[in-house]
Amino acid sequence: MQGFGPRALTPGDGWDWLGQAWRLMWRRPLLFVAVALFAPTGSALLLALPIWEWWLQTGSGWLLLVVTLFCYGLPLSLTVTLACALARAANRKREPAFKQLFNRTAAKALVRTSLFLFLLLLQGYLLAYWMQSQLISADIAGGSRPLLAGSFGIADTILGTQLSVLGSVLLVLQMLLAVFTIPLQLFRELPLSVCWRSSALAMQLNPWLLPMFGLVGLAFLVLPFFQPFSIPAQVLALPLPAYLGALLYVAWNDIFQGGAEEDMLDIQDQYPATVPGGSVSRQSGIR
Repeated sequence: MQGFGPRALTPGDGWDWLGQAWRLMWRRPLLFVAVALFAPTGSALLLALPIWEWWLQTGSGWLLLVVTLFCYGLPLSLTVTLACALARAANRKREPAFKQLFNRTAAKALVRTSLFLFLLLLQGYLLAYWMQSQLISADIAGGSRPLLAGSFGIADTILGTQLSVLGSVLLVLQMLLAVFTIPLQLFRELPLSVCWRSSALAMQLNPWLLPMFGLVGLAFLVLPFFQPFSIPAQVLALPLPAYLGALLYVAWNDIFQGGAEEDMLDIQDQYPATVPGGSVSRQSGIR
């Protein structure tokens, strides 16, 4: 499996990923529902912490931006990463999906990848905030404004903000050619530089991914701020982070592994019964 990918595919293959990700989620619906609820629940709990009331009273717009992004972006990053890992676990048939994640190695990979995604998101927001502050000579954050309504890129509701932040995640991953760093970090645990180079190569071999992620990310980013679309945006915001995680796994599996992971696991399960003994080359006929 080390020799697979990245390889060039067509937009038609990418269209098939949409159905594959949905079918993976349908295999473990209760687990994916719990994962989808993690982001808004985590954001609500973080926003309810009393520390923000006195800490942000004299804080600057930069501090308010970091705090609000921490409350929204960190739970969202964990949701996407956990859904990506859960999608691979659901695709395996050896043991229950949740048991494959309850070990030290898997937990370390989940935390490391989630923090990496959150830091990418934070840098993207800070850069956008700096650019706007240079173009518009006004403090748009306003330290005395409410946390939900007065922050840069933050909508009036938790779910609306979640969808907007998810769009920012897609745009950051697209611009940095880092879409596949998440599954590569999770499943291969290679050095970050190697993951990034492999992801950039995969994006260059499949340039049709760039406008796809860009247009969808831009739509998610601006949709909650238009009043006619505010309710549909909140409905979409709940399942989409978990669906994105499953979609990242499906795309990685197809581009980097040829979609053969499930077949390889089936072969491994059957191998001890079909090859009773002797050397592998002698039993399989390989010379």
